[in-house]
Amino acid sequence: MTLFRRSRFLFWSIRELSHKYTKSLVLGIVLGFAIMIGVYSVYPYISALTLLKIDRIGYVGEYTPSTLPIPIQEQLSFGLTTIASDGSALPGIASSWEATDSGKQYTFHLRNDVIWHTGKKVVASDLNYNIRSVSFKALNDRTIIATLQNAYSPFLTLVSKPIFQANLTGFGQYKVNSIRLKGDKIVFLRLVTATKKQLPTIEYRFYKSETQAINAYKLGEVDKIEGLTSIEPSLPSWKNTTIEKVVNKNRFIALYFNLKDQLLREKTLRQALVYAVPITTAERVFSPIAPSSWAYTNSSKQYDFDMKQASKLFETTKIATNSNELTIHTFSQYLNIAQEIANSWNALGMKTNIRVENVVPKEYRVLLSAQDIPVDPDQYIFWHSTQVNTNITGLSNLKIDKLLEDGRIKQDQEERKRIYIDFQKRLAEELPALFLYYPTSYTVKRTTR
Repeated sequence: MTLFRRSRFLFWSIRELSHKYTKSLVLGIVLGFAIMIGVYSVYPYISALTLLKIDRIGYVGEYTPSTLPIPIQEQLSFGLTTIASDGSALPGIASSWEATDSGKQYTFHLRNDVIWHTGKKVVASDLNYNIRSVSFKALNDRTIIATLQNAYSPFLTLVSKPIFQANLTGFGQYKVNSIRLKGDKIVFLRLVTATKKQLPTIEYRFYKSETQAINAYKLGEVDKIEGLTSIEPSLPSWKNTTIEKVVNKNRFIALYFNLKDQLLREKTLRQALVYAVPITTAERVFSPIAPSSWAYTNSSKQYDFDMKQASKLFETTKIATNSNELTIHTFSQYLNIAQEIANSWNALGMKTNIRVENVVPKEYRVLLSAQDIPVDPDQYIFWHSTQVNTNITGLSNLKIDKLLEDGRIKQDQEERKRIYIDFQKRLAEELPALFLYYPTSYTVKRTTR
């Protein structure tokens, strides 16, 4: 009986309390469920923060937020288009597009699932490129129209440049978590995942010189450095360190001839000189167009080292009977190859000196230098006779001019390919430059910490 009374008392007490505190109990239950759901939702991110590694990478060079290297920009955002390995345009923010008015107008249709790092959906009015002679107009939230003053077939590669709002806000798989500046130059940049993917955090540290970057690696500030032009002898013996040699086929080293020079305008002399260039690297270059490009051809005339042929041609030139001499202008990193070329030309009978420069000289006879390869095969600014500031050889060839003019306005890729194959062959025959080799760089990486 006593047990019954106690049970009844407990029952009535609970009922009274539930009536009295109904709202509080309901609120507590709701909050409890909300907390459980919240913890469940954020647990993967908390776990990611504690478990994911941090990639600490050293970069050589001085950069502002607006001039970050393209590989870093592409981690933070992307453009209306992206670029395939062969240089063709692929969808980016735009899922599709049409070119009309003979290539002077492009209509881009935007994806509906692209979100700024702020959480706001990307709409057409957010997007704008500062491209000369091109205007952009948002037709609606999902459509943007670009109007060009003149047809320009490489245009789709221009709009592959990643788009940002203020403070490097993009819509890529990474977002900026922390940035430190010294003046206007970035010295530290931390990127964290902007998606549900458990991506490693990336920390970039920037150094003015390769020596500073290597010292930072030795001190443990960074675990990886990319793009080193040389490796100090002691580094390969460092514990838990691997060194990878990388061939950069988006850049080449070339020997440029000044065709306005009275001596070098003679093609036979240029032919004699290029046959006397001792190229020992296996990564030869035969064209100013990237070998991965849809427009590349390996059927252009190739000049292999041949001192007999060089001597034969040299003996037929006017210079073989006078005392003219050449100076190879170059930069410190190419001094060794310049010396090899000078030695070979001296052996040929062409007196040759070397001069190390800090910037590209305004006047020269022979220049040994590097050139970045554009994504699109358009070579107009480098070789067209009207481009006096960028056509550094002074090449003037009516047929090459016409090919370059047509190549940048035609819309059909197969037609452009035929044009650029013809261009590459004619350029090799005209010989304003000898394309030598693709430069190598080194990546230093710590295998364990």
